[in-house]
Amino acid sequence: MRLRTRLLPFALLLLAACSSGGDDTPDAGTGVVEDLCNSRDEALTNADCELKPGVPLERFLALTGDVKAGDEDWYSIRIPASANARTLVHITGTYLASSTPVNLSITVQEKDKNTALVAKSDQHGAGAPGPVDIVLPYGTPDTQLIVVVRDAPTNPARPNYDARNRYRLTVELLENPDTNEPNDVTPTPIALAAQGAVQVGTAKGYLATDGDVDRFSFPLTAGKIAYVRITAPDQGFVPNFRLSYELLRPNSTDKESEGNVLPKVHPGVLATARKVKLAGTWVLVVKGYRGNNEPVPAGDLRQPYEVEVRVVDEADPNDQSGDNDAYARAFSRSLVGSPGTSTSFTGRLGYVSDRDWFALTLPAYAKPSVLRYRLVEVPTTTRFDPLPLPLGQMADRQVLVFTTVSTSVTAENRATCSSDAKVCPRDVREFPDAPGLVQAYCNNAEAVLCLQSLREESDPARFPNLSNFQGALPVPAHAATVTYHFVVQDDGNNWADDRDYRLEVSWADDDAEEVAAYSGGVEQPRAKVLNGVGAGNLPAPGNATFEAKGQLSYGLGRLRGNDRATGLGVRGPTDYDAVPSDTDTFEYQLPSLSAPEDAAWLVQWEVDNLPDGGTPHGLALDLTFCDGNATDGGACTPVTATSTGGALTLAYSSSVMRAWHTSASAPLSSYQALYQLEKTASTTRVTVAPYACSCLERRFIKGGTLKVAVSATERTDYTPVNYTLRTAYGDYPRSYTAADGGSPTACPAPTQDGGTWVGGCQFTR
Repeated sequence: MRLRTRLLPFALLLLAACSSGGDDTPDAGTGVVEDLCNSRDEALTNADCELKPGVPLERFLALTGDVKAGDEDWYSIRIPASANARTLVHITGTYLASSTPVNLSITVQEKDKNTALVAKSDQHGAGAPGPVDIVLPYGTPDTQLIVVVRDAPTNPARPNYDARNRYRLTVELLENPDTNEPNDVTPTPIALAAQGAVQVGTAKGYLATDGDVDRFSFPLTAGKIAYVRITAPDQGFVPNFRLSYELLRPNSTDKESEGNVLPKVHPGVLATARKVKLAGTWVLVVKGYRGNNEPVPAGDLRQPYEVEVRVVDEADPNDQSGDNDAYARAFSRSLVGSPGTSTSFTGRLGYVSDRDWFALTLPAYAKPSVLRYRLVEVPTTTRFDPLPLPLGQMADRQVLVFTTVSTSVTAENRATCSSDAKVCPRDVREFPDAPGLVQAYCNNAEAVLCLQSLREESDPARFPNLSNFQGALPVPAHAATVTYHFVVQDDGNNWADDRDYRLEVSWADDDAEEVAAYSGGVEQPRAKVLNGVGAGNLPAPGNATFEAKGQLSYGLGRLRGNDRATGLGVRGPTDYDAVPSDTDTFEYQLPSLSAPEDAAWLVQWEVDNLPDGGTPHGLALDLTFCDGNATDGGACTPVTATSTGGALTLAYSSSVMRAWHTSASAPLSSYQALYQLEKTASTTRVTVAPYACSCLERRFIKGGTLKVAVSATERTDYTPVNYTLRTAYGDYPRSYTAADGGSPTACPAPTQDGGTWVGGCQFTR
């Protein structure tokens, strides 16, 4: 007699679905609890407790009698004699109801063992129940598996039950779609075949079962570069597992490389390129990623993956015999003679951890000079695709330029590098995080190095074709040879692209006017006289009486506000130069004027255009006045800031804004631009607009001196270009045309108050 027949007389007619506390709910409806299959023995002997492939079974997790909780249902699965190494057992358990207190748990065991082959549960909490899905290989013929169904309560002492809603249990016997199985232990060989000069091999597989591990092997020869790519094609869903891999060296478990796909990312793409240093049979392990304290990765019968192995020759001449991956093995060249010479280095980032070191030695030279560099891509027929980077991350090549403090790595030399600005200069105004980076190279293991310049690949939309990978370094006068080391690398050493590049380096004289301004090895201000135009305007270009000329050779080009964080022109967000941007300082002698001394100040500057008509950079004029009303023992009391603390700097802006004389209550419609921009065929010219009421305060006239420090802004190119500063003083006050037109409006004029001049020019307000 079947167990069903014996138990039916004792079936309970329930009016409620039971909770974990055992309370009845009056409106729960009527259900019949069939309390079957309660032991391993029943599972193995009772036909009602055998799960038939493809036949769903529905039961309750609830005991008969007064105590409903703690029920366990035991079932068996018979593995047919036709099963083989690729046979899969697929078990699905789920509640069909929209809610249940039961956290359905399924455990699979071998017939005669209590240890679990696999166990899973649906911890749905207050949400709707979800399915429990198990796929496992079990290919031993004429064998039975045991399946135990129970609740997995959050509190083990209080198991839940459900006497109202049945769960459904289904088993299927499938064939593993991975034709390489079993290869969890013994690797599947990947045969390599010639495709031109490249050896190529491919394979396909599935991570079909929980914790599945697939191994592949292939032979590699020392000196070659092995490109290994694993992809999970997009099937329109996120697979159960996160694809991961390990690349193992011959005859060991040592990892040459490993990686995993980020969560919820599809399609999954992983790749690496490695320089082979140990010949033999390498092993690729493909599996689902399992982080710390994470469960065994689930299998997925829907998601295939593909493996591609490409073995290529080393194509970088500097790496073909030995390598130039380290400071001590830098590929070296020397320039001879005097400035006006150039050279170039070629290389490629052909594998992960590849970095190319180059050394350039300059002969002794008694005058300041400039060393320019530029990294450019060279059209290349690549043998493999650039390695993928994490989601949202872009390629991150770097060019770094160093001088050597000492090849003797001692605490004293490191301290000198860290603290002596003459030995290792550093400037943090353009990149505030630079000190830590500079310090890292002062503490370098091979040699004590001073970081002179850094360019890092940035947003390709803003810096296409490595447009920020150029720079110019000031080279001080030197009595002996001096060597600069360049290194081209990937930041993080996790990327390669198999593309050639060329590093172009040229040595040039600094501009003659700047060299002439040096005294004692220090650039001195250039003395000028501020001349007057009376009631007139600035003379036309070409009048040397009112002009100061120069050339800005090096520096990033100063940025404003958030531009520092995002980059602009040729300056990426983390680009760095150790020496502040080139600045030319002119010291003007101001006129001696009778009271009330206020004078109009006329200012204009222009920069020569590039050959293509573009503007290489703008100019910024940093101003320092002497306050004649606050002398200290006859010395100049410098004024470098406005009354509100802002810098006294003139730099072009197209924005309309409030001038110093505009009332705070004036409507926005009365604001005007403070600068006028004029683009000619050969120059870009900026004039301080009449609305600015630019003027020299009487205390500055009394101080007698004005310093104007000229530097580049928003640099877009490092081609040497010239600029002209044109300035004069004139009668004050002057007038401007209001924004709405009409009659001219006068700038604030000084007035007498009991014999004292008040008001008038307050340009720094």
